[in-house]
Amino acid sequence: MRVLITGASGFLGTECVKHFTARAHEVTTTDKTGPVNLTGDLSDPVFTASLPDVDVVVNCAAVQYVTKDIPLLFRKSFFERNNVLAANNLCERYRVQAPHFIHVGTSMMYRQTGQDQYDVRSTLCGEGVYSRSKMAAQAFIDTVPGAATIIPCIIGGEGREGLFRGFVNMMTKFGFVAFPGRGDHKIHMVHVLDVASLIYRVAETRASGFFNAAAPEPLSIRQWIDEIADELGVQHVRKVSIPLLPVKGLSWLSCYRLLAREQLLMLQLQHVLSIDESLKIGWRPQFSNARIARDIALHINRTRSARPGLSRSE
Repeated sequence: MRVLITGASGFLGTECVKHFTARAHEVTTTDKTGPVNLTGDLSDPVFTASLPDVDVVVNCAAVQYVTKDIPLLFRKSFFERNNVLAANNLCERYRVQAPHFIHVGTSMMYRQTGQDQYDVRSTLCGEGVYSRSKMAAQAFIDTVPGAATIIPCIIGGEGREGLFRGFVNMMTKFGFVAFPGRGDHKIHMVHVLDVASLIYRVAETRASGFFNAAAPEPLSIRQWIDEIADELGVQHVRKVSIPLLPVKGLSWLSCYRLLAREQLLMLQLQHVLSIDESLKIGWRPQFSNARIARDIALHINRTRSARPGLSRSE
């Protein structure tokens, strides 16, 4: 297959490139920066129109709250340009040539109700500036015949840290971990390698529709802390729950720059995905939620220990 991978120097895109090239497919990569074949901005219609004819498009390109160059002001236009306009330009480029189009969405596109599970038929509704931009992008993807959308929950793996760096630092230095909310409801994660393998499976089977990506046996924040403490050999870690209401107030005052709306909802409500549709096409995730939490913690602890002047116990 001739495959185009956008966002190819990003966290997920890098693993997708490895997955397809390892199986001897002809891969063309593009991103704004990094070691890619074609460097350019997908929000530029001239650049997008110059992209080659391919059999499969894997659209990993997107900005999110952890993006390094996210601006302090005009965040809405930043997300619209990079997520919505870029998706529209890609759809326009490949609508006539009609390759198999695979797009990466987000589980925050589901209306957050705290239900037992979100499946691919659950109601979609953007809750914040990021998920709204992904919903607007999805409207263009829906016009592409035979398109597939991968809906991952929190993507973990070596290099993705989020709350976990704070957890590791607090428990190893002070013997306690503080977190917003009660931390006793399940929050799904998935390993980046498993998301890449699902994308490949969708391409291999030319599947269309929506496919959730999540790891087996979801855990709560409190259970994440237990797994991390056990992996690092830290005993008697005290868990300190910070009331969510003042955190919500501070986030509102900061125009949701302290914590985004989606992040606050995840701290308040259960967030578990059904992966039945993905299993039906033969995908099998290899990493459990516990293994993801442990591997992230080990990576963080290694990078801390490698810094000059720091010992493993600091």
